Amino acid sequence: MAGYPINWGATGTPRIASHPLYIKYNSTPFSGISLAQVKADLGGVMATADNAEICFYLSWLIRTLNLLA
Repeated sequence: MAGYPINWGATGTPRIASHPLYIKYNSTPFSGISLAQVKADLGGVMATADNAEICFYLSWLIRTLNLLA
């Protein structure tokens, strides 16, 4: 299957591991992450193929935070 799965599948890739938004959230428990802030961060990402990984990661965070709400 080409592309990315709906659930974040970019674990361990060096490109995302150094992205500022990944670094911002990757060491914070879900309980300490603001859904509104993640949505705002996703809204500020340029809609380009180069940003697909961070969009998938932030979308995964949003889906997970919604499950916890």
